Amino acid sequence: MSTSFRVSLGIAILPAYFATTIFIGWLTRRRSGSANSFLNASRSLPLPLVTAAFLAANCGALEVVGMSAMAAQYGAEAFHFYCVGAIPAMIFLAIWMMPVYRRSGIRSVPEYLEYRYGAGIRLVNACVLAVTTLLFAGISLYAIAQVLQVVAGIGFAASAFVTGSVVLVYVLLGGVRATIYNQFLQLAVMIAGLLPLTIHCWKYGTMISEEPRDHLWRGLPLVSHTTPMDALGIVVGLGFVLSFGYWCTDFVLMQRAFAARTDDAARQVPLWAGFGKLGFSMLVVVPGLAAHRLLPALGHSERFDQALPALMKQSYGPALLGLGLTAIAASLMSALAANVSAFAALWTEDIYHAHLVTRKPDHHYLIMGRAATIAAVLVSLLTSYINFLFSDLMEHVQMIFSVFGAPFFAIFLLGMITRRVNERGAIIGFLSGTAVAVLHLVAFSLGWLHYSSVMSANFYVAMYAFGTSAFVAWITGMGSSTATGVNGGPLQMSFSFRATPRLLWVLSILLISACVGLNIVWR
Repeated sequence: MSTSFRVSLGIAILPAYFATTIFIGWLTRRRSGSANSFLNASRSLPLPLVTAAFLAANCGALEVVGMSAMAAQYGAEAFHFYCVGAIPAMIFLAIWMMPVYRRSGIRSVPEYLEYRYGAGIRLVNACVLAVTTLLFAGISLYAIAQVLQVVAGIGFAASAFVTGSVVLVYVLLGGVRATIYNQFLQLAVMIAGLLPLTIHCWKYGTMISEEPRDHLWRGLPLVSHTTPMDALGIVVGLGFVLSFGYWCTDFVLMQRAFAARTDDAARQVPLWAGFGKLGFSMLVVVPGLAAHRLLPALGHSERFDQALPALMKQSYGPALLGLGLTAIAASLMSALAANVSAFAALWTEDIYHAHLVTRKPDHHYLIMGRAATIAAVLVSLLTSYINFLFSDLMEHVQMIFSVFGAPFFAIFLLGMITRRVNERGAIIGFLSGTAVAVLHLVAFSLGWLHYSSVMSANFYVAMYAFGTSAFVAWITGMGSSTATGVNGGPLQMSFSFRATPRLLWVLSILLISACVGLNIVWR
């Protein structure tokens, strides 16, 4: 059977999948008739659906293409992004931060900042998040274009345009509700398409040699600027600043969690998703480890981002090739749709409605939300080209979080543990942390500061940005805040262990035990 015929047969599965996603959008259109239903779907969906959407929103371009590239480039240390860089933060979100969010009655993360500090910091946060969601949408388009180019030989611009058009249609039809229902389908397709490749690559991906790249901790220095990563950067930069900043304050993830019908269900979402996150690590990291041995051209004539599609093209037959291609397309469309709908909500509610045009009927804001959706897809087509400047997607993603996510996490954390910091301190603290992060990256790019990898530089940038933001906010934000949420509840965390349901503690202990086991196996 010729290669061209195999590829043609594989691509034939994609139109059916695209049509299904549009059909789901059409089915959900009737329940997206108001601005809030179209943009947020707050407190309206069952726990299993919300959990799947929460997991799928994370397991997009960053996960499927980016983490396999990460494993191919850096080795088993890619597992750190799960054991250190995900699970502890997800537990913290469920036990301590989610109760604050739900008690305050907010519909978005920027809205919490307004109740805690003031309208100014909400506007700053919304504007920054709007920019980053467009960058992440561009990452998704870039990734799927790379996949179709490697597997099917379709041009970058053509594949990005087709994918963006499909996502645009079903988001316009059903809004965030259509996105969440489609993410349930996309998660199932991703697992079905990636599992055979993981099984095929298991032998090569689990070969543990004496080389440092085959171990999590062995040979990892405490602090070093001559190795790709070090323990301090992983534990503090990734494990605390970047991880907690992402899992506890990311707009897209919180938008999914807030859609849960009850407070108890919302707290369970990140814990159940944590088990899926650990399982998903095998689906993307193991093939990435195998790619280092099976595809010697990676990092030379081929980009690390091409590791997973290249393995599929090499290993899969006609049917599996189509399923695998559809799985990657599903993951990337999931991330694209999530960020497009997030931008629409940010622009319409947190910027346009809150600060520009405040007294219009609901239908006006619904129209604005649809217009913002169209604009987001068009801009993401342009931002997708930025990714050619990076050797793999994870470097780009972590750089964005280091510059913007780390300073804002410091502001969120201070707001939840103390009333001492006011809005002026929050704004000055964020701007100071971001400035330090940008200057540090500029110094690194010019060779004034030395790190052996962009990833290691990102970890340290995150630490410096977080520390600067927290310190400056604390010093300049003298004064207290007595603001409360719409439900009248306090906006600070309660560290009472008795207030946490037993089920949450059981799930947390099981997740930590699974992480310990993974660390023992890969050491």
